[in-house]
Amino acid sequence: AQFDASVQFLRDPAPQIATMGLRPDYLQTRHVDEVVNYNEWTLPLGRRFRALKLWFLLRIEGLEALRTRIRNHVAWSEEAARAIAAMDGFEIVTGPILSLFSFHYRDDATTAALLDEVNRDGRIYVTQTTHEGRFVIRVQVGPWDCTRDDVLAIPQALAAAAARL
Repeated sequence: AQFDASVQFLRDPAPQIATMGLRPDYLQTRHVDEVVNYNEWTLPLGRRFRALKLWFLLRIEGLEALRTRIRNHVAWSEEAARAIAAMDGFEIVTGPILSLFSFHYRDDATTAALLDEVNRDGRIYVTQTTHEGRFVIRVQVGPWDCTRDDVLAIPQALAAAAARL
C-alpha cells in the first residue's frame, strides 16, 4: 500500500532517473529531453487499473441504482441525525455531509463512555474524533447492504447505551 501512495521530495531527480529510468525505443518521444517523463522516476512503468472496480460496479449495478443507494444513505443519515438531536443530552456537532455526521453527549468524558458502551454492546459500531477541541462520536452511513431500519437503529442503540451509563 505504501508503494502506491508515497511522496518523493527530490532536490535533483537526475540520479534517481539514471537509476530507475528506462528508455526503450517504444518509449522514446520526439522531444525526449524537453519532456518530463515521470514514469522514469519510479519502479513501475505502468499504473494499475484502479478504476476497473468502479467500471465493474457500474456495469453490474447500473448508474441509477448507485444514485438511488447514495440518495437513500444521505436521506437516512439526515433522518438519524434528526432523531439523535431530539434526544435529551445529545447535540449534533457537524450536521450530515453526504452520510457522515458527528454528535456530542453531555460532556467529553460522558461522550467517550457512551462510545465505549455502544461499541461494547455490538449492535452498531461508531468511531470518535475531535472537533474544535471537543470529543465527538462519528456516524457514517455507508455499508453496501444497510437498510433504513438499520440506520434508524442507531438512535435506539445510542439511547439504550446512554440509559446504561
